[in-house]
Amino acid sequence: MRSIHYIIIGAILASCAEALADNYRYRLHLDGKLGSEPVKLSERAQERRARYGIVADSLDLEISPGYIEQIEAAGLVVVTRSHWLNTVVVMGKDGASVPASLFESLPFVSKVETITTTQRATSPVRLTAQSHVAADGENCTSPLKQVNAYEPLYMAGHRGAGMLVAILDAGFTRVDQWEWLNSHVVGTRDLYQPTTGTSHIYDGDMHGSCCLSIMASPEEHGICGTAQEADYCLMRTETDDSETQLEEDMWVAAAELADSLGVDVISSSLGYYDFDVEESSHTYDDFGQDRVCISRGAKVACQKGILVVNAAGNERNNYWNSLIFPADVEEVLAVGAVTPSNRLTSFSSPGFTVPYVKPDVVGRGTRCYVIDYRGGVDTYGSGTSYATPLIAGLCTSLWSAVPELSAAQIRQVVRESASQYSQPDSLMGYGLPDFGLALTKARQWVEEMGIEEVKAETPLRSTGIFNLQGQRCANRPRQGIFIENGRLKFRR
Repeated sequence: MRSIHYIIIGAILASCAEALADNYRYRLHLDGKLGSEPVKLSERAQERRARYGIVADSLDLEISPGYIEQIEAAGLVVVTRSHWLNTVVVMGKDGASVPASLFESLPFVSKVETITTTQRATSPVRLTAQSHVAADGENCTSPLKQVNAYEPLYMAGHRGAGMLVAILDAGFTRVDQWEWLNSHVVGTRDLYQPTTGTSHIYDGDMHGSCCLSIMASPEEHGICGTAQEADYCLMRTETDDSETQLEEDMWVAAAELADSLGVDVISSSLGYYDFDVEESSHTYDDFGQDRVCISRGAKVACQKGILVVNAAGNERNNYWNSLIFPADVEEVLAVGAVTPSNRLTSFSSPGFTVPYVKPDVVGRGTRCYVIDYRGGVDTYGSGTSYATPLIAGLCTSLWSAVPELSAAQIRQVVRESASQYSQPDSLMGYGLPDFGLALTKARQWVEEMGIEEVKAETPLRSTGIFNLQGQRCANRPRQGIFIENGRLKFRR
């Protein structure tokens, strides 16, 4: 798969300058997509869909432009939107409470949720890593060796070349100063900034910097990056300003953008359950019920062929004592944390084994080497936040070695390689992966299924009519999304 540089600009996702202020915001659920056009997909996205046989559906249609026009004409400001969930987050121009009668005047709005107010009931609860201390010279390759990835993947040259990874986080402080990484960061997006304003990607938070360093750092900088030859899109979806459901909407918007760019893997060390406004917090009854915004979005991302790897959470010792969302999604690879001696950490969130197993696997979550953003030197910290990019990067490198397999197959082969696959539990899931075994199994699957490497012609470079599998069509299909003379079209 080719590496393509992207600049993420333009009005793909709407935002507003007041997005970080304390204001009332509302999530509007819309009926239908009257007059909608297909989402714009990059060449890489087209190639990925053709490679893995991903069929377009109504989720690939934009929000109805007529709906947006009516919403704005009613005096509302669009903060962000989701064509997967067919939702729009809005606020009044002054940020004040919006009367219910205004929403009732919009006949295509089926449901309204108040997701932020000017009140804060509690201090924010976030998924963050524990305090860093100076590194003591421990072998930085040991996290890879712990999951048998150093020799079979890293030393064998499987380091994520040709793969595109999106990291969704709270910021990537000073990453623009990492000269050794510059050529691999091919796109950035701050979901909280207006499209014509200043991005805070590189000065928002250090959490994303640390996670990125686990995946991307070359060994000479003190860390054995798990996918150091992959390319990266850095997306800021979390804000320190507050803890509200708006962050879930931003996460979904970023995942949609990742899909349109042809991203292969999403690594997310974020998750939610408790919010400033207590009434909007999630409950245990929400697990697996397809009603939490971020979990719904993560599920669609998986359906669109993206491997979504998400932290299980650091909540074992607090009142929640369970997974965070979207780690509850069956198709998401949820990652818990173990110590260097393979013991479950004290903080790693427990999950469940019925109706499916969560977390899925575990990785090193203590004494994890990261790049200290203040001086560019290696330090270490703890958290499922750090176990996640470790596993996400190794999945990326594994996939680069067997690109014939789909995201779902990569996820499954990693599960099957794990130490307690035959007897999973709610603490470590299927256990500690063995990436050497996973690579062997993956190659066996390719041989047994007779899969040939796909060299798909990019439809956007060609003339004529093609379906989204890259197959030439004699005539336009009666319905669905297709490509004609290099342009995506939709026919009802």
